[in-house]
Amino acid sequence: MLRASNALGRVLLSAMSLLMAPADAWAREDAATPDLPETGEITLYQSPDRVLVMMRVADGDLIPMVFDTGSDGATIEQNLAKRLRMKKIGQVQALDGTTGKTELLPEVSIPDATVGGLKVGAIEAAAFAYDRNDAMGILSSEMFTRSLLYLDLANDRALLVPRTNTPASAGAPTDYVEGIPTAAIVLPDGSTLPAHFDTGYNAALSLPTSMMDKVPLFEPAKIVGRFKSINTEGPVYGGRVRGTIKIGPVTLENPDVSFLGELANIGLPIIRQVTLVIDAAADRNWVLPAGATPEGAQ
Repeated sequence: MLRASNALGRVLLSAMSLLMAPADAWAREDAATPDLPETGEITLYQSPDRVLVMMRVADGDLIPMVFDTGSDGATIEQNLAKRLRMKKIGQVQALDGTTGKTELLPEVSIPDATVGGLKVGAIEAAAFAYDRNDAMGILSSEMFTRSLLYLDLANDRALLVPRTNTPASAGAPTDYVEGIPTAAIVLPDGSTLPAHFDTGYNAALSLPTSMMDKVPLFEPAKIVGRFKSINTEGPVYGGRVRGTIKIGPVTLENPDVSFLGELANIGLPIIRQVTLVIDAAADRNWVLPAGATPEGAQ
């Protein structure tokens, strides 16, 4: 089953949500794609609301794609897939990470792909009616199963290093929750809560709707926007937390948060303040200070 992040729709200002493939699908793809690199550098581009990567299919034109940590698979705009005559290889069931609803989508093979200047071979992707004014699809950080991926947004790049090169001073890794990179955030009362790292989410932090009456707020939560996901939409509530929330090396004082879905989401404004190290093959990650790089990298 594919899992969709906040990148396939609009949440608050514009958190685009995209579909995700199952983690084991990437493992199958790795076995079938000897060109998947173990080391290298992927060039990223950033707008205020997005992390983008340029994809090239064979010798074709560059295609803007969202680079998403909140998805566990790839999607491609359906008309582009038809124009490039991408081969249909089956169907996938997309799971909306916000609402839990599902949708059946065709799956295609993107052949001979280069991502951010790095050749990666074939990519399996769900074909979706995507907003062509934004990007042409989503690529997940979970595809790089042969490597550790250092998401270094401070330097507009993702670095791939061998999986044996674990961060020596970072302590124990955090296990994924539901197939997505995760951190245990510390709430004002000292309790912890798992939260997904989601570069497809353009707000700083969302908490589960079940927490709306449990965390201390300066005033009751109110509607601050609407979300639109795979096959539903609804209101988004928000408020200002009274106290401190800690996320790895980042401390938030009296932060504004939204309340959405069943799991907390750490969005792009906070991810830009850290380096996220992803071990997709082992479903685990580390959170380091911004700009941190593997030993020997520049």
